[in-house]
Amino acid sequence: MSFKDLYAVNRIRMISLLVLEFLTSGLIIGVSYINTYQITAIKDRKWQQFIFLITLSLILFIISYAGLNVCQYWIEKQIQQYNHQIRFKIVDHYFYDNKPHNAAQVQNRLTNDLNLIKDSKLAVYTDIPYYLAQIIFASIGLLLFHWSLLIVVLILGTLSFYLPKLLRPAMQAAALKLSQANKQYLDTAEKWLDGLSELKKFSVGSQLSKIMDHASDTLESANIARRGTMQGLAVLNKATSALLQFVLLAVTAILVTNHIVVFGVIVTVESFSSYINVSVKMLATELGQIHSVDRLSREVNADTAVIEHTGDLQSPASLTTKNVSVKFSNGKIIKFPNLNIKTGEKILLTGDSGSGKTTLFKVLLGKIKLHTGMINFKNKYGDDINIDKAKIGYIPQDPILFPDSIENNITMFNSKLKNKVLDYVKNVSFESDIRKMSLGLKTELNLQKLNISGGQRQKIVLARACIHDDDFILIDEGTSAIDKKATLEILKKLLDGPYTVIFIAHNFNEKMNSLFDREIHLT
Repeated sequence: MSFKDLYAVNRIRMISLLVLEFLTSGLIIGVSYINTYQITAIKDRKWQQFIFLITLSLILFIISYAGLNVCQYWIEKQIQQYNHQIRFKIVDHYFYDNKPHNAAQVQNRLTNDLNLIKDSKLAVYTDIPYYLAQIIFASIGLLLFHWSLLIVVLILGTLSFYLPKLLRPAMQAAALKLSQANKQYLDTAEKWLDGLSELKKFSVGSQLSKIMDHASDTLESANIARRGTMQGLAVLNKATSALLQFVLLAVTAILVTNHIVVFGVIVTVESFSSYINVSVKMLATELGQIHSVDRLSREVNADTAVIEHTGDLQSPASLTTKNVSVKFSNGKIIKFPNLNIKTGEKILLTGDSGSGKTTLFKVLLGKIKLHTGMINFKNKYGDDINIDKAKIGYIPQDPILFPDSIENNITMFNSKLKNKVLDYVKNVSFESDIRKMSLGLKTELNLQKLNISGGQRQKIVLARACIHDDDFILIDEGTSAIDKKATLEILKKLLDGPYTVIFIAHNFNEKMNSLFDREIHLT
């Protein structure tokens, strides 16, 4: 995330913004310069000159105020469009990198981290021309008064610039700690709130409060630490500012007393020095802010990198496994029997709870790394392939749906499949349910209020897997919420198709079991 990238969003707008900021800053300094002669005119009782100058000042002030507002609008628009591009790239990267990403991690990256970079870096980029212009124009103004005034301001201004660099490492550490603490808090909230019902069941709500309090305290401490670092910088800036004002006032008094400069300078010179001093301090502070998120920016850049798709990815139709096992963080190891699943086979996968049925599916989907062994996927011709995991139809116990129409949830937004939807709806015994809905297939799913039953959710996902012609389908209790009569009808149609199916189920009757080619029992 750099100025070059921000500039590329809309080059014309960015150039216009920088030019307008520069000119607006000059107008503000111009108003202060005119104030010098306003005060002198009052002292000399030149009222006609005073009225002219104050009218000119008012006009310039209005123009500068309007210019600043335009700048703020352009800045926000440029940054928001840039962040929109970044969010799209991050989501695209996460989609293709084949790595596990929990919801808290993704949310933190797309919200807190981007907002932190926006405030500490992107918005600062557009401030730099404004403050540079103030330094330039104010310096010219002081030089026009007397060179000694400029020398005093530049010496002490340089001191103001370099002193804040002492706090830069602390600012970097504080920003990183805040990001990590926020991510930890979101992760803790997600994991513990998911199990809220279990906590209530066993009356251990106090444990939730204890854990959340600890996570909240960590986040609060990180915020306080960052704020304390910023306050330290503010104290340092105020000390140097007080020194500047004292020396400058003394020099100006000498110049006015000796009639080297006009009387009005004694008031205006402080404004000019303030512009320079404040601008220098702001530049130093904001440069520190930019560097404080350097590491975070590199992380975001890594998460926006384009994933190159290498090799010829194909749809699997069969597989073989050899000596496959997985190892969990607690040291537990699950070993699986060697499998030889042929093209078009219908396999019923059974086993006691904890035997690893769902784990086996996650292994096949690449969601869990192998501890030992190997898996060879093959196409319908029996050739070893690099698989396209997107072409494995996976139907979990809790189907994944989206807040859109039933039709789009089945087609997954592929308009070419719309004319086939009804056929597949019939194949999963969902047609009668659809007819009862006023909008039919156009019915919008409300995932918060759950306007469809668990069985209907499963039917949607079953239809989704079939309509996309997945050659290989994994079903994990995918009909558990559907009544046995409907399940039997669905199984007959599903297992009559050309797909290779591995089906995890409990409590199937003999009639259902007989529909499968064979059963694999895990122990």
